[in-house]
Amino acid sequence: MTGDKGLFNTLEEKDLQILIVMSNDEKYSVSDVGAIFFQRKHESRITLIDVKYVPRLKKNLVSITMLEDKGYDVVFSKGNIFVRHITMRHVK
Repeated sequence: MTGDKGLFNTLEEKDLQILIVMSNDEKYSVSDVGAIFFQRKHESRITLIDVKYVPRLKKNLVSITMLEDKGYDVVFSKGNIFVRHITMRHVK
């Protein structure tokens, strides 16, 4: 999820009835869904799909569970995050 519309490479308007409730009980509506592509240092491009555009959201949020469900291992080490596809063994 992101509130920055400029990050999207593709964005589709959806008539979604999704309401996000944050830990502070503030409520946000999802208005669009799209894909974000970005180049990492010294590595290949990574693509995030089905990213929800949430106007007014101030931080970008990535679901670790969703990455794991799509076949990735996620490791946090010394201030870094490493994402590796389980079958392809590529570290991202």
